[in-house]
This record gives sequence, C-alpha cells and structure tokens, in this order.
Amino acid sequence: MTVDQGQYVGMDLDKNGGPVVDAIVEAVQADNAGVELVDFNIYVKVKSPLKLLLRREKVEEVLGRDWSMDELHIYMSSYFGFIEEWDEDHLLIRWNRAD
Repeated sequence: MTVDQGQYVGMDLDKNGGPVVDAIVEAVQADNAGVELVDFNIYVKVKSPLKLLLRREKVEEVLGRDWSMDELHIYMSSYFGFIEEWDEDHLLIRWNRAD
C-alpha cells in the first residue's frame, strides 16, 4: 500500500521521557502497521499511515508496570490528525471515520 504523506497521522514525543517514551513507541509499533519514526534528537516523530492506535494495556506490558493514559500529556508535545477517541484505555488518531 502506498500512502501519501498527507495521509499520515501521529505524534511528537519528548525523548526526555526515556523508558516511558520508548514504551509508547514500542506499543504504537506493535498495534499499527507501517509506523515510521523520525528522530530529531530532542523528540521523536511517530508517524502511522491513516490511523494510530495507542493502548494503555500495551504500554503497561512493555513498561512492566501500571501506566495511565493521562501521562501521555507529559510526553506528547504535538500531534497531527484528529483525536477521535481518548479515554483511560486507548487513544485513536486518524483523519476521518472513513479510513
């Protein structure tokens, strides 16, 4: 599948988050096909074609401890796409519901 650059959604994560940011990235990669990472030294851009799903359960599995989706506010400096859903269990970003 070829994806136009305008069809990517994602987030920028502050790398000062260390292992938590690493766990978020790993969780995103596990649940989304075609994820691309762009390292800007102080932050990492996480891009996913068409939609991006982040599940609390997956982050906890990678971290090995409890983790709250509210913590994402600390590490996510920006995002692109529309936040369609965000609750205590998951975050879903995409451009529209037709995806």
